[in-house]
Amino acid sequence: MLQWLDYIYDLPTLLRHITSEFFSVGGLMYMFRIRIVICFTGAIMYLISPLDMIPEAVFGLFGLLDDVFVVLLVAIYITIIYRRFLANRWEEENF
Repeated sequence: MLQWLDYIYDLPTLLRHITSEFFSVGGLMYMFRIRIVICFTGAIMYLISPLDMIPEAVFGLFGLLDDVFVVLLVAIYITIIYRRFLANRWEEENF
């Protein structure tokens, strides 16, 4: 029981250290990777999901076009994120 109390007492200090590490350069890189994975996962789940804005079973080719459109939007969003990341990294290296 005493060991759990030690963990609880250390919790505020550890959380403060975790948040400072999370917003460091390495932590930001980790957040960037998580964001990309979440975007890809969301796009793939939408692509295979039977629930669509325009269902394929009813509208045929038009139903497939909304899936392609969503995947295209996610790809554009990921390239925007990556360009910002590269621009920020280039600024940090040159200054």
